[in-house]
Amino acid sequence: MKTNDISVTPVKKYIQPKYPSIKDAKLSPELLRKLPSRWQKNAAVVAAAGLFGAITLTSCGILEPDIAGYNPQSENYLNVAPIFIHGEGTGSIGCDMIAPPVFLSEQEALAIIINLAETEGLKFNAEPPEYKATDNKHRSEQKYSWAQEKYVLGDGNVGLNLYDNKKGVAVAYIAMQEAEQRFDNSWASVKSYRPLELAELTAEDFARQRGDINVGIFYDPGKNWDGEEEQRIRMEYDAKRNDLWKIYDEANPEIHQEKWNEILAEYEADIKELIAENLRAQVRDFIEWLQGQGII
Repeated sequence: MKTNDISVTPVKKYIQPKYPSIKDAKLSPELLRKLPSRWQKNAAVVAAAGLFGAITLTSCGILEPDIAGYNPQSENYLNVAPIFIHGEGTGSIGCDMIAPPVFLSEQEALAIIINLAETEGLKFNAEPPEYKATDNKHRSEQKYSWAQEKYVLGDGNVGLNLYDNKKGVAVAYIAMQEAEQRFDNSWASVKSYRPLELAELTAEDFARQRGDINVGIFYDPGKNWDGEEEQRIRMEYDAKRNDLWKIYDEANPEIHQEKWNEILAEYEADIKELIAENLRAQVRDFIEWLQGQGII
């Protein structure tokens, strides 16, 4: 019977592997910028990338994100439209509110943007490029007479929501809850939001990044407390609420609750339509800006 003579011998010459080491990755963090989109669905690959701090190279170089429009090596900067101001872009919730807060959900806002933009030939049906507004948004405010209170807007991770890769047009929307104003060591029960301010800061961030696409940034307009139509709707809401309490029947609280829900739903629908119209105005101005530059 023939046997194989297997012995262990030291390696005399070691060829450096062609993938980056952990040291390489630390010195060149751009290597780890983003896994290709198709890999993100594979949990094992994502975990491996996190543990080893490197991604595999092809024979031609690093695998770049598989998203059209992402080009941080471009000689150009992102072409960012100005913020078109329609609506105060502030909001709050908590404590005893004069009137119920009304915000647009992100889904509602994006539907408004898509419906209006499609009438002008834009088709937001591609995955947006992976640009992020990375500023931490630290600011100061004279909240109290004896101190400059520090606050932060958002989480420093605002990205693009919609993308037309044929025309090179992308959109970001700042929802009310996305722009929470968080104070250090705050004890207040009221939460405040500043989507307009965050939209302006986001535009500044994007304008400093390189790329070849055109970007529009919209924000939740919020309610205009001094607006004539808002005041009329609120007065009508207050009158209906007061009339309801006059006929409150302790024996049938469920009937009272049902009517109360109807009054509240009507108020919210009326206010939300005013907010939506301000958002439409932002989109119309953006479309005019695109047309003026010959982009669409």
